[in-house]
Amino acid sequence: MYKSIIIGTGPSGLTAAIYLARANMKPLVIEGPEPGGQLTTTTEVENFPGFPEGIMGPELMANMRKQAERFGAEFKTGWVNSVDLSERPFKLQVEGHGELVAESLIISTGASAKYLGIPGEKDNVGRGVSTCATCDGFFFRGKKLSSSVAATPRWRKRTSLPASRRTSRWCTAAMNCAPPKLCRTARGRTRKSAGS
Repeated sequence: MYKSIIIGTGPSGLTAAIYLARANMKPLVIEGPEPGGQLTTTTEVENFPGFPEGIMGPELMANMRKQAERFGAEFKTGWVNSVDLSERPFKLQVEGHGELVAESLIISTGASAKYLGIPGEKDNVGRGVSTCATCDGFFFRGKKLSSSVAATPRWRKRTSLPASRRTSRWCTAAMNCAPPKLCRTARGRTRKSAGS
């Protein structure tokens, strides 16, 4: 039985691993198909504290993993198929490792960018194509842009993404070109895209 299992190896998972390992909790970190999370797919990260000149995403995540390992965190690769949270200790079914049992569980599985599947899209990530307005909005300061966000108006208000055909704190003009079928409200109902 493990004192703690962490599911996910993005910044939050690895931060938890560092703190738990330093507290002598000997955490097990389970990494899935995208070790290091979304930051491993980015180029220069300029908004992470402690790096005034920025740092490459993959390098940052490799450093965080080394730091967690240095303090005794154990890593296993596998897909978590199920978790039983109905009673303690928690039981996890992990592909390639069977059942794992833990006194505590931290779920930090993060997110994955959703691409549209248009030609050249993935080839141009970091060269004008972005999947994070909060992360990359700064780079588009003063430029015209087209967004294909499928989000609710409430969500859009809390981000730096502008509504259709207006300016924001980042860009001079923007148009939301998401097809209506991609725009779903929080309740799952289709709504018409503002820019279509």
